[in-house]
Amino acid sequence: MTAEKLLQIIDQYETLLGEYPAKQLERYDAHPTSDVEFLSHCRWMLGSMRERVQTGHIKKAMRWLGFIQGAMAAIRFRTIEQLKNDSRPT
Repeated sequence: MTAEKLLQIIDQYETLLGEYPAKQLERYDAHPTSDVEFLSHCRWMLGSMRERVQTGHIKKAMRWLGFIQGAMAAIRFRTIEQLKNDSRPT
């Protein structure tokens, strides 16, 4: 995946998660108390991902994308098919 495509996905997911405030979970908080808290953390991650991509740290941003997509699938926010299509080349 190119940096440009990754930035497109970040934009898309920030729009999808727009109603959730970007908020980092506590470092050792392994279990969010709600889907809202989980999605807020994912939204915070997207902002950090954008910075990483812009500074050339694409591999870490890609790992975080996998986490976010897994989280979205796990709480049924997006289907596997949607997530697969999100990552396809344009």
